[in-house]
Amino acid sequence: MKLIRPNAMTPAMLTSSTATEAHATYSAGTTYAAGVRVVYATSIYQSLQAANLNKQPDTNPTWWTRIGPSNKWAMFDDQVGTPTTASASLTAVFSTGIMDSLAVVGIDAEMVTLTVRDGPGGTIVYQRSASVTGSEVADWSEYFFTDPTVRRTIAVFYDIPPFASSVATLEITSGGTVSLGMVTFGRIAVLGDSQFGAQAGITDYSRKETDEFGTTTFVKRAFAKRMTGSVQVQSLQINRVQRVLYDLRATPVLWIATDVPEFSEPMTVYGFYRDFYCAINAPTVSTYQLEIEGLI
Repeated sequence: MKLIRPNAMTPAMLTSSTATEAHATYSAGTTYAAGVRVVYATSIYQSLQAANLNKQPDTNPTWWTRIGPSNKWAMFDDQVGTPTTASASLTAVFSTGIMDSLAVVGIDAEMVTLTVRDGPGGTIVYQRSASVTGSEVADWSEYFFTDPTVRRTIAVFYDIPPFASSVATLEITSGGTVSLGMVTFGRIAVLGDSQFGAQAGITDYSRKETDEFGTTTFVKRAFAKRMTGSVQVQSLQINRVQRVLYDLRATPVLWIATDVPEFSEPMTVYGFYRDFYCAINAPTVSTYQLEIEGLI
């Protein structure tokens, strides 16, 4: 089991993005009608009143309400359920600071390419592409008849040389609309060896209601992944693992239970640990039990 301890992302670190906005940028000299939406800083705001003039959105809650992140910023807002979208391709360039790993979560595309340079316009120190389309097949029947639109939703890039001035270029392509829920990057922390018997599932926030006549109606909503599992740790590492987990209280990170591709979807979860405990099994080996709750 390992995790990516995330670096903080600020608007100043985003150099460029090909994502476009559906709404105009806020202007203090424009009079807005009720219901009009604008982009201000990294958020989308909606006007609450008519004759809305020279009312800065983030400091006038009686005039504006925040709807969500802007399209360009959505991939950096720590929420998987607020994706950045683009037509056919998306390219974003951003500073990362020292990192050795980067992951994209909640992705709907065909190919992801990461290029890391030592400083703006500097030497390329890392470049790799990952296909997220298609699924593993077990026989010829699945090869010919498996739905080609089945895609993985996560791609993780490891072993990135850690430069303090790293600048990442993330390129995402697809035959249709590109959607990217979240980007997280930082340093890998290894807890121990994941054990067989791990469990993975989802918490579904859809509504299912049955009326007095037995008719059931459904309202499909978002879901969050969840995972529980055991991690074997050398007893000499317990103090270090404890400190890592202490630091991650109420902190969302990407939890990676295994690098085996066949298990990557259920065993990779962006979220927080709900609970953990350590069982001292022997003088040299101990076991951690972790309950991970994913975020939408």
